Amino acid sequence: GACQLCGITLDYKDKQGRPYLEAHHIVPLAENGLDELCNMVALCPNCHRKMHVVGDKDDIAKLMALADY
Repeated sequence: GACQLCGITLDYKDKQGRPYLEAHHIVPLAENGLDELCNMVALCPNCHRKMHVVGDKDDIAKLMALADY
């Protein structure tokens, strides 16, 4: 239940009370990224938005190192 970018566990919960994280494609599908687990990480809503708005190269490198891509 921890974000793979910032590492914090937030109090976001889904309807079943489970920790809520969002799936993020490291290499976007629009850039021929795979729609497979090897190209995905779990991010908190804040980091997920940050990846799409800012696209920091250090953050991308960190996530690529975590994934099996």
